[in-house]
Amino acid sequence: MTSPPASAAPAVSTSQDDLLHFVSRPDLQPPRITVRTAAGGTAPGYIFLAPKTDGVSADPPLTQGGPEIVDDEGNPVWFGPRGDGTNLRTAAFQPQIYRGRPVLTWWEGYSIPDPKLGNPYFGNWVIMDQSYHVIGTVKPGNGLPYSDVHDMQITPWNTALILVNQQKTVQVGDDRQTVVDNLIQEVDIASGRVLFQWSGLDHIPLSESCYPRNPEIPYHFLHLNSVSLDRDGNILASARHTSTVYKIDRKTGDIIWRLGGKNSDFTFEDGASFAWQHDARRVANGTISVFDNTTTANATGVDAPSRALVLNVDPRHRTVSVARSYPSPDGLLSGSQGSTQVLADGNTFVGWGSHGYWTEFSADGKVLLDASFANPLVSSYRALRFTWRGEPDDRPAVAGRSSANGLTVYASWNGATDVAAWRVLAGDSAERLRRVAEVPRRGFETSAAVGRRARYVAVQALDARGRVLGTSATAAVKAS
Repeated sequence: MTSPPASAAPAVSTSQDDLLHFVSRPDLQPPRITVRTAAGGTAPGYIFLAPKTDGVSADPPLTQGGPEIVDDEGNPVWFGPRGDGTNLRTAAFQPQIYRGRPVLTWWEGYSIPDPKLGNPYFGNWVIMDQSYHVIGTVKPGNGLPYSDVHDMQITPWNTALILVNQQKTVQVGDDRQTVVDNLIQEVDIASGRVLFQWSGLDHIPLSESCYPRNPEIPYHFLHLNSVSLDRDGNILASARHTSTVYKIDRKTGDIIWRLGGKNSDFTFEDGASFAWQHDARRVANGTISVFDNTTTANATGVDAPSRALVLNVDPRHRTVSVARSYPSPDGLLSGSQGSTQVLADGNTFVGWGSHGYWTEFSADGKVLLDASFANPLVSSYRALRFTWRGEPDDRPAVAGRSSANGLTVYASWNGATDVAAWRVLAGDSAERLRRVAEVPRRGFETSAAVGRRARYVAVQALDARGRVLGTSATAAVKAS
């Protein structure tokens, strides 16, 4: 294991058919999603993605970048375009709890894939409320301007655990080498004050890295890609370039134990080892989940598909065994990125990283949902499932189109999760509209064929009990 797995971008043609288009919201063009295994037995909630393209630019862009919530059929629930997915981009999108309220969080900034840059990420973390208003940002302290892209976790006491990169020059044998040190900071969100800072270089020798060193470019010897609280209040951190999960004392910064890598404190039973992993988390039942980017299938050295891995970790006897292992049903070897999420009902939700795929497995390994972006050049750093209730305070969107066959009305409300049906209002005067139809909500945008012509239309969003949640502006009908 001397280098990370490769993941070549496929040579494909691009098309605007890879994007969704909406009559009522022409400004939104999220990537189209292909569902190969339709949902059956999946856990409640929506899927959280941040579509992007890695090192690929096109005119027109392959996708609008931005955080996106979709349902099991691949229909958008909310999409917040924040760039073209290639330059300004977002990552690590998920709901969290801040000050007792649900919020959405993601990293936003620029990623420049230049190996000569010690820190290719220039951005910070965004916090948004249930009405889709940005209410705060999380930045590092101690004079460091940017957060690392990989992870930010809000703690129960309203602080944030973040990752930060910092270049330092160290002695490596007879040479001086620029090294990228990975820092963990705990930051008070409201004040920005740094409450805790940990340096990888202070605790981990360069010799522990599995990543090849090039004296001509900054050495990413550690490459932390997840950070979270363990059940005892200490920290779990995943380091891709040492193939190790570290448990870190949140008071002293000392390493309590190493799981995997060259200096593991644990003995691994057959099938339990992992490499170049992402997203290490403590599961409620005490196991530890990781996204295993690559495993060696056998003594031939052939790489097996990437997999979601859940481990029984015995700290007393220092042994590790497989609790669950779910290889990619599509045979994907993800060269980078990825996520494993054990859900409350026992299912496991997996994002396949550099490949824009996601899969939900039952506890016994049955594929319950398997989907991907239609364009294989579009991916999402993580794919996660959470429950979410969105309450936008803007108005629903409406458009009316007339043709020889009559009038069709299109309705949508970006981010509204309680809409069950649409009431269509129409008339020849903008001031005198009457109800002409009521149809169930179908996907992001619902179309309704109206049995009469009209010059103006509006819609009302209804909940499951028929109550009006919001009313659109009145729009003039246009010819198709």
